[in-house]
Amino acid sequence: MKKILAASLIPLSLILALNTDFYRVKEYAKHGFSPVNHFRESVIQDNSEVILGFWDIPDRILAARKFKNGYYLVQRDAAATYMVPRGKNLLNDPRTVIQNKSFQLAQIKSGDSQLGGLYPPANFPAAEMPGLGYQQNEEGEWVRGTAAAKAVPVPAGISGSVSYALPKGNNTTDWEQFASLEVPEGITHVGGYGFPLYKNEKLQNGKVNLLAKGFTNVVNLGALPRKTWDGRNSYYFNQLYYLLKVAARDMVKEGKTGGKYGDIATIARLENDNTNIPYNRLTVEGAKELGRYLFRSACCANSIDDQRYTVPLNESVIMLDEESMTQYEWAGGNSYAFLGYLNQGMMEAAGPSYRIFWYAQPVQKWSLASAYQSVAQLSEKEIEGAFNERNILMNSAGWKNSTWYVDASGAYSKVPFLSHTDIYEKINGKIATDKIGKRKYRNENFNLKIYNRTTPVLATPDENIRYALNNSKTGEQLFGRQYVDIAPDGSATIKREIARKGFNWNENGLARPYPQYWEPETGMWVEGIYRRADGIMYDLLMLARLEKGKWDISRANVKYKLYGEHRPQTEPWTFGGNSTEVREVGESQIFYDTFMLLLSGGQALSSWDDGSFRTELPDKSQPLYGKDDYWGRYHSKLAAVQTVLKPLEGSKSTDWTYIHFYYPFWGRKNSEVISSGIYYKGKLYVFFLNPTLENQEAQELTLTAGNRTYRISLTGHEVYYKALDVPAGLDPVDFKLAYTTIYGRKVKVNGRVTNKISEHYE
Repeated sequence: MKKILAASLIPLSLILALNTDFYRVKEYAKHGFSPVNHFRESVIQDNSEVILGFWDIPDRILAARKFKNGYYLVQRDAAATYMVPRGKNLLNDPRTVIQNKSFQLAQIKSGDSQLGGLYPPANFPAAEMPGLGYQQNEEGEWVRGTAAAKAVPVPAGISGSVSYALPKGNNTTDWEQFASLEVPEGITHVGGYGFPLYKNEKLQNGKVNLLAKGFTNVVNLGALPRKTWDGRNSYYFNQLYYLLKVAARDMVKEGKTGGKYGDIATIARLENDNTNIPYNRLTVEGAKELGRYLFRSACCANSIDDQRYTVPLNESVIMLDEESMTQYEWAGGNSYAFLGYLNQGMMEAAGPSYRIFWYAQPVQKWSLASAYQSVAQLSEKEIEGAFNERNILMNSAGWKNSTWYVDASGAYSKVPFLSHTDIYEKINGKIATDKIGKRKYRNENFNLKIYNRTTPVLATPDENIRYALNNSKTGEQLFGRQYVDIAPDGSATIKREIARKGFNWNENGLARPYPQYWEPETGMWVEGIYRRADGIMYDLLMLARLEKGKWDISRANVKYKLYGEHRPQTEPWTFGGNSTEVREVGESQIFYDTFMLLLSGGQALSSWDDGSFRTELPDKSQPLYGKDDYWGRYHSKLAAVQTVLKPLEGSKSTDWTYIHFYYPFWGRKNSEVISSGIYYKGKLYVFFLNPTLENQEAQELTLTAGNRTYRISLTGHEVYYKALDVPAGLDPVDFKLAYTTIYGRKVKVNGRVTNKISEHYE
């Protein structure tokens, strides 16, 4: 599942009440916010290390590591896959939270360093790190495992895309190189949490030039002067369960509890980190009024030169994350009905130009349970059975009475895009197959060079994923083979003394203690590519049915819209991948994610990355979020957006006709090509990707548009984009795509996808 750590979010009451850096954990802890506590989640807490607490967010663990000369301050992740030396002065940073009260900080021998301790101190004993099993990577981090092994460079460039240059070095961006772009009406493009916005961004027509290059909304604009941006360009997000308490407290202050609203007061009295919201005590009117107050609590912003919170946000973007609240049946229906009435109230208070992004809320309830893990066994009847109105979750009155955006199913990328890389096992130079003739995936560790950063690809789960333990009563977690007994066949059982303490395999399917369930990331990558396409196509069909009453995705919705929350780095510690590290997904994945969403019918996209909210920003060349970072991934994102939208300037998304050559789930089952496009004014803007092709393997496609035929050659599992001159006045069924799959199956499809597979295949 996608996961946003609660500790990295902004408590809204603090934003409204304090004139300070609102991402500082210590400060908002004073206001009742309790961050996730990772103090006892150490993998290597032993005689050589003492966990002290964390910096900024709980995943950035601070520890005193013992070397020959004494203790030195380091920062690491929970699994100790990386370790970064820090200056002792970081302990004085207001974002540092020290939870260990027994260790004497005076024992730390680290010297002070630049940027308040974020740089390695000059006296750090780096020569001892290799003896601990760590090697230094290009970013200056000390990493475990094979990260320093030889990596294969991934060539840059996407066939058919706009040309662009990557940044020259860390901690900088170059937006001036990009053409100006007037984003078509109906499309939203957000530079979200973790986006690289700097203090000295260039201006264009008096505004931040990003807003003239293809971004409609950007995070952290409040750290810039007021005259350089408008309220409609703002972006804000938070956990819904927290904002509900802020709104409830405001309602209670105005006497709006009890009676026609229901029990608002109980919600108002909850601790800020309590996810058990008793909305089952509310009336429908109470839920809608709570929604109105949700907007009121986030209605306005400030800027670095004006702290009065007078910038109106009624045309901006808010992203609401809800994946942890207790579910109840109540007067208005189920938990989804509650969210719908909140949405209705917010839109009534804000007005029609407000854009609410619902994150982690699936449109439908079928695909995850029925298809993501077992698509090969699904029949045509079972897949078509998914297209049923009873499977639509957002179908209550609140949803139907308002407008909204919902995050596309398909999840973040778990594995980097394996561009220009072999994905199949070879025997004497030929692709190996199993007993039923299916290709066997490459099953070995190897490294790629993505944006000039070494990126490992794993054949088996990281040890800390294989043996991940959790104590459901205490919340403690343990990782590693030291807590298990391993049988001759490789399967593991939890040591008795550990089990007696209440530990079991980690919930949510993280732990993988049995080798028969291990998969190489080459196969996981192929599945992940299809999963993205399946989620987008299925969600679009469901939303079309909800809005139009028919299974027609050839035209854009105007009320119920799909958006994509795109992370340009991999999601670690989860299904679909073997790594505990955050890795670059690569240029090709970024282009694919963008093309698949925009060319299929999605109308908004937003980015998510490691970072923090800032009220002050550094100049370019300085670290933005606590470490040196290379921002090439955001150059790629803007180039992908410009590739699609630049030719469509001056139009509206409702003017376009969408052409779809891929049928969800059935296409994955049969190793088919993924392809979608926009048809507008005699042009077809279309992309192609066949993730099942081997590196350098060729495939010929025949595309027909009315009476015209086009030959398209694919080479390897790469992303291709085409802008074709086609006849005017065509319907989606007048477009055909024909080819042969890697298993010899002949495929011919038309450009219409409905709830019936037979209507798509010729």
